[in-house]
Amino acid sequence: MNDEAEKEAWKNFWEYIDSLPQDDFAVYYYSAHEKTAYKKLQKLYSDVISKEKVEDFFENPNVIDLYKIVASKTDWPLWSYSLKSIATYLGFSWRDETPSGALSIQWFNKYLETKDESILKRILEYNEDDCKATMVMKDALEKLNIEI
Repeated sequence: MNDEAEKEAWKNFWEYIDSLPQDDFAVYYYSAHEKTAYKKLQKLYSDVISKEKVEDFFENPNVIDLYKIVASKTDWPLWSYSLKSIATYLGFSWRDETPSGALSIQWFNKYLETKDESILKRILEYNEDDCKATMVMKDALEKLNIEI
């Protein structure tokens, strides 16, 4: 992806967020990485959205870091509280044999080099599975009567 395409994707994301009914939506994410990535993109493309608007987004009570809830309100019989560990414990499985955020970056760089559509498909499936795993986590917390 070139800078122009990245900027366009960032712009489209915020247009989508702005189109949602105020206070009638929820965004779930898992870890501080999301905030870090959004802040980095805001700095790169400050003409798309202000720093304050990004901060306001994460301060919205409907934008929820499930990791904070897991870490502070639950106890799992696992060595790691990563999304991969807990979602797997809950019965979820990724389609990829080696699901990894770090590897997905390598896959993306390889895709940029080769334009191999099978690599792009792998990345999209991995990201889709991460979203599904996040929903599995949210649903499990609700079943445990943990306030989200």
